[in-house]
Amino acid sequence: WVGALQLMLDEGKDYDWFASTHIQVLAAIAAIGFIAFLIWELTEAHPIVALRVFRHRGYAASVLTISLAFGAFFGATVLTPLWLQNYMGYTATSAGYVSAMMGILAVLVAPLAAGLSTRVDPRPLVFFGVIWLGTITLIRTYANVEMTFWDIAWPLLLQGIGMPFFFVPLTGLALSSVNPEEMESAAGLMNFMRTLSGTFATSVVTTSWEDQTRYIHAELAGLTDRLGDSLAILQQQGFSLDQARNLLDQQLQGQSVMLATNQIFLFTGIAFFIAAFAIWLAPKPARIVDAAGVH
Repeated sequence: WVGALQLMLDEGKDYDWFASTHIQVLAAIAAIGFIAFLIWELTEAHPIVALRVFRHRGYAASVLTISLAFGAFFGATVLTPLWLQNYMGYTATSAGYVSAMMGILAVLVAPLAAGLSTRVDPRPLVFFGVIWLGTITLIRTYANVEMTFWDIAWPLLLQGIGMPFFFVPLTGLALSSVNPEEMESAAGLMNFMRTLSGTFATSVVTTSWEDQTRYIHAELAGLTDRLGDSLAILQQQGFSLDQARNLLDQQLQGQSVMLATNQIFLFTGIAFFIAAFAIWLAPKPARIVDAAGVH
């Protein structure tokens, strides 16, 4: 069922999702397989995947938080180079330099986050980290097509501060919430849920981004140059009618993409805030686990 789900998420956009029989079959296999998986693992005395770890409230809240937050983080991370390369004129290398900015402060702050996560209640650390990521993402909703390299890069640079406070303490909180003999199963299941949330986010973000771009383009097209003044000016400057229309359409497409991108950043920012408050569903851990090696 996991394989069918992954294929459905990877290929859904190319096949127009559930308008395709191919995607419908994959969805049916995933759904039936998931139900069979739940029945098998919950009734087996020695299950391969110990789903019973979700009975621990702290672990369940931690997995919910990391699924929401990592999905939002991964969605915004995937969208950034797509936007830069396809519509802002960046090469793959230049887009990579921009995306890599978030790792600089993350590396510098990581030892502090790791040290604090073994000494204090990890919930405030996770809350701070996720709120920080959400705030920076909301700042990015003011992006425009005139932005320079550093205009785009500095929010990503600052975003790196929140990353260590998100990942390391959250993993420690999750593992401290389960019994010692369940830690290996809990760590594996948590990593699986994190990976699956990233897959979901990639599909949702890329599909929504393209759909919103088309919708906004159609809306703006009906509001642009209603009297034909811009076309007339361009023709006076020596452009043919087709060239003038193409030029206007390029400008319109760029603005449509930018608005759609900002909308996606807004939704991912909201998801971060929901994830931040979800961590308070977990009780204060009775013990501290050093989870630095889990990743």
